[in-house]
Amino acid sequence: MDVNHAIPVQPVGPGGGHGGGAGPGGGKKEEHHEEQAKNGHSEPAINVSGLLSMEGLSPEAQHAIERMASEIEPLRRQLVHAQEELAAARENAFRHPVVPALNRRGVMAEMEKLIHRLGHIEARPALILIHLANGDDIRRAHGIAVLDQALCLTCDVLGSDSHQAMVMGSLGGNDFAMVVLEDGLEGARRKAGEIEAALRATHTTQGLFLEARTGVAMLEPGMTGGAAIAAADRNLR
Repeated sequence: MDVNHAIPVQPVGPGGGHGGGAGPGGGKKEEHHEEQAKNGHSEPAINVSGLLSMEGLSPEAQHAIERMASEIEPLRRQLVHAQEELAAARENAFRHPVVPALNRRGVMAEMEKLIHRLGHIEARPALILIHLANGDDIRRAHGIAVLDQALCLTCDVLGSDSHQAMVMGSLGGNDFAMVVLEDGLEGARRKAGEIEAALRATHTTQGLFLEARTGVAMLEPGMTGGAAIAAADRNLR
């Protein structure tokens, strides 16, 4: 025997090569893995529906799996309900409890979103602060229900299509804020004058007119919502 002569290695099994067909069905296993690779995923480790029909599974095990499966759907419904309640709670956190508008938290959040985008647009929106000057007089003379009516009427005027507010809401008490896109500071002041006139022409069911004082400030990149409100408040007239 010539030890220097290499003896060819004989393939083992039908697959050939090193371990290529190590055992019956080796070729089928490879085809199976290749199919999984094409699909981009493998079969789940546990298939509940398969277990339910698997031969040899004890009745106790089948009963336990069926019970778990029956509990999944109620849990899923509870999850959906909880998600809906959470979404409603988040929305209510930004809504005023009396007037149909955003509350102070909602106004600040929306205004700061606008300020954040100012670096990407040329337009400069203006903040108009509206103070219902005769609100306390209405409250003392006619009660809180009439004041609530006056505040809701103020909201209706501010939210009308003619003013095209980008953001509008109550800051609390007798104060409101709205953001408009006008021709600079002078355009914002003209808009504030229009709002004052529109409120004077609005009357409650008791015949009370609405008197407002306004202040304006331009929104600038890097400004906070609080700084914008403070600037408009200093301009109040």
